[in-house]
Amino acid sequence: MVPLARLVYVITLFTLYSSVSVYAEQTLTIERAVQTALERDALINVYQFRRDAYREQSIAEDTLPDPKIKLGVMNVPTDTYSLNQEPMTLVQLGITQMFPRGNSLEIKSQRALSLSVAEDAKTENQRRKVTREVRETWLELYYWLNAESVVKKNRNLFTKLVSVTKQQYAAGRQKQQDVIRSELELGMLDDREMKIQTRIETTQAKLIKYMGVDFSDIKLGTELPIYNIQKNNTSWLESHPKLRMEQAMISINEKNVDLAKQSYKPSWSLDVTYGKREKSISGVERADFASVMVMFDLPLFTADRQDKKVAASKSRLNAALNSREDRKRNLIKMWQAGLVKEKRLLQRIKQYESLLLPKSDENTKSALYAYQSGRSGFTALMRAQITELETQLRALRLTVEHKKTQALLLYLAGENS
Repeated sequence: MVPLARLVYVITLFTLYSSVSVYAEQTLTIERAVQTALERDALINVYQFRRDAYREQSIAEDTLPDPKIKLGVMNVPTDTYSLNQEPMTLVQLGITQMFPRGNSLEIKSQRALSLSVAEDAKTENQRRKVTREVRETWLELYYWLNAESVVKKNRNLFTKLVSVTKQQYAAGRQKQQDVIRSELELGMLDDREMKIQTRIETTQAKLIKYMGVDFSDIKLGTELPIYNIQKNNTSWLESHPKLRMEQAMISINEKNVDLAKQSYKPSWSLDVTYGKREKSISGVERADFASVMVMFDLPLFTADRQDKKVAASKSRLNAALNSREDRKRNLIKMWQAGLVKEKRLLQRIKQYESLLLPKSDENTKSALYAYQSGRSGFTALMRAQITELETQLRALRLTVEHKKTQALLLYLAGENS
């Protein structure tokens, strides 16, 4: 019979292997990476549990304190400790109920609900934050993987160039310096390829943090996402989770002001006690006693206590109001800066696609032909080759940065924008 621990171990290994196999068999698109990261993010669960806790707490806060039972004996003679010797001896049973100040229970309940709203806003903000960060990381990995392909493609060209310079030198038409320079440039390109490989591995490690699985063998999606953003839409601002968090803090501090004002009102306590007396030693019945007592405090000296509490809570409320205004301005600034950046990046991408990329390719072919025919030097050829490589990488970077900027705008405006 297989031991239980061994069975659990085998099942765990099988589950992990299956999950990795599923990832390896499928292409990791950007939205699939986002979905996986959201499903396993721990902070989202933390905020949701806190929200539920505050909702439950709001019900408890609006409930009167538990009554207190009082049970005892009064006026027992110390010479005999007899309960029927003296007429003042009582066996007492009482109950005490405390009533808090004014509407403090309702205010505390509303404050707990405001805290739950703040946690709900934190949940939404965390979802947006994770979505944005995963998109940016996926796009960064996309850039480095494609940059590696561009460098490898150009490396083949540089390898051919080394062969051409050696042939030209063997034929006596070029200098040995051209051969050395071409081999140097090829070595520098190899070094660049190793640097790119390092960036690929570090970016993969960052993405593993969100995905929770090693996907070094997983094929990354080749298609970039298409985002449609309503750039003239400004209604997103008030519903942004960060602004909702600030609004919830304002509501909490407003409740704290109301609660501080309740300290001017007295708290009440009602005490009902029943006292039973035993028969006298001679057998005479004695009447039982009943007591009702009301107790309350008198907030007479308010200058150093209640007034200061109210003033402090009002100061915290003003701080929360100013914090919300500052947050609002920062969000507007991020939106406007993002719109400008997205517009300029799109213009630059169009310029690279329509002019710079075709011209750099044309320039390289022209320089190679001129070098082979002896009408141009090796320096001009290398400059043209390197310029084409840098142009291709810059065009790729612009495309990725454009998508990253759109991811930022979606973080601000929301997915339904």
